Amino acid sequence: MAATSYSTLLTLTTPTQPEHNTKQPCKNMKEVKQLQAQITKKGLSNRPMSYSKVISSCADIATPESLEYAKKAYELFERDERSRVSLYMLNSLIRGYCAAGLVDEAILTYAQIVGKGVTPDQYTVRFVLSGCAKADLFLEGIQLHGSVLKLGLEEDLSIQNCLIHMYAVCGEIDFAKKLFDEMSERDVVSWTSLICGCARRDRPKEAVSLFFEMVDAGIYPNSVTLVGAISACAKLRDLDLGEKVSSYISKTGLTVNTFLANALVDMYMKCGAKDRAKQLFGERVDKNLESYNALLSNYVRQGMEREALATLVEMLQRGQQPDRVTMISVAKAISQLGDFAFGRQFHGYVMRNGLDDWHTVGNAIIDMYSSCGKQELACRVFDRMSTKSVVSWNCLITGFAKNGNVDLALKLFNEMPETDVVTWNTMIGALVRGSLFDDAIELFKVMQNEGVKADKVTMMSIASACGYLGDLDLAKWIYHCIENQGIHRDLKLNRALADMFSRCGDTESAMQVFDKVKNIDVSSWTRVIEILNEIPKRQAV
Repeated sequence: MAATSYSTLLTLTTPTQPEHNTKQPCKNMKEVKQLQAQITKKGLSNRPMSYSKVISSCADIATPESLEYAKKAYELFERDERSRVSLYMLNSLIRGYCAAGLVDEAILTYAQIVGKGVTPDQYTVRFVLSGCAKADLFLEGIQLHGSVLKLGLEEDLSIQNCLIHMYAVCGEIDFAKKLFDEMSERDVVSWTSLICGCARRDRPKEAVSLFFEMVDAGIYPNSVTLVGAISACAKLRDLDLGEKVSSYISKTGLTVNTFLANALVDMYMKCGAKDRAKQLFGERVDKNLESYNALLSNYVRQGMEREALATLVEMLQRGQQPDRVTMISVAKAISQLGDFAFGRQFHGYVMRNGLDDWHTVGNAIIDMYSSCGKQELACRVFDRMSTKSVVSWNCLITGFAKNGNVDLALKLFNEMPETDVVTWNTMIGALVRGSLFDDAIELFKVMQNEGVKADKVTMMSIASACGYLGDLDLAKWIYHCIENQGIHRDLKLNRALADMFSRCGDTESAMQVFDKVKNIDVSSWTRVIEILNEIPKRQAV
């Protein structure tokens, strides 16, 4: 009866179809149905091999529709075979779920395997680990690591690599590094997973160091390794190091594919070699969306707004459709230019193409109109947004504050359903810029009472307010707040604190702040000299 059910399923979903070449993989559900029709026609529909072929084909397509069909096919197989479990078929299902981003379904299927007393193999574990990495599921990943140990698969190189990749992608670099250090054997995948993880998680120096360690160990990089190492050099803004790393492209005989070219363009731009970036970009015939986004975002970052807008025009002329990353970069370029006319055209394009459904793009447009001094239009965009995140509110408040309307900014601030540290920083900064120093200090105290953790941006604004008030007791309290809350004191914050103490008449404390600074820039030295010049004047008084 179960076999008939499966045959019926195939017959119902596969009316007369042209034959599919069974040696070729199915590209879509139409071809899967053609394959099923052939299986039914030959009377093979109740054979395990037939089920495997259908389920594997559906997993390759990896759409919700194909995977739902595969799941039903597997349920029919279990009925046919009287609850017999096929690990191969379940592995195919897990693989398909992970490829489609349905990681919860993959984990549920894994749990079913274990629940039925079937021992997962290395393929099961690898597929689920890749899913955990894709969905940033660290807790599930670490539980799976425990299963790896129980199954005795901890020495399997491919599984070790999957674990390193999972930990690195989830931002747990120390876990990944510990596992990497304990490996008895490493291949290019092991090194690449850790290098790319460090590069992504703001540990670029470690990424580059690992790259050269790998080369010294006699393991040559692949294109993915090089993309990771080059992106690390871009974050370090170190052109010489970037050149040294990229020299391995020719040394290893690798072709500069689109991903490598994009990484190189990004590195050249961030390291100030704009002409080389433009030359490389211009030479590429295989420009994709990421290529344009890399160039465009770097133009915006470096204040080359007109070049950014020209890149957008070229992109559209070539038929390349922008995404939300493109739109946000373009909105930022217009904001920096304050070009209202271009901004209106851009907003029209966004609306005509249905791109305003992305709330991140809506936020960027609010900021764009605010920067152009068109706060009323910014409010209209905000009012029309179906989803208003904290960021949306922050953009609107920032706009009012930027355009000098502190009262309306404060009114909005008090109406917000939820706030974050950026909201508080925006409001405190607006009060300081409006010379409402006492109000800024009072708002900071409210922030502290509500348990919102301040950061260095908060403290720079508060130090500035205190300096203008000239209140030494308040200055000492602010300094202790920073120390007690463990807020990192970078050069800018130290300079603000020194300036605060100096304005409050405590030049000794101001100099003590500078004594703890390791790398003082020119403007900081200038401020030190000014403070030293103030000492005799204060002593004379």
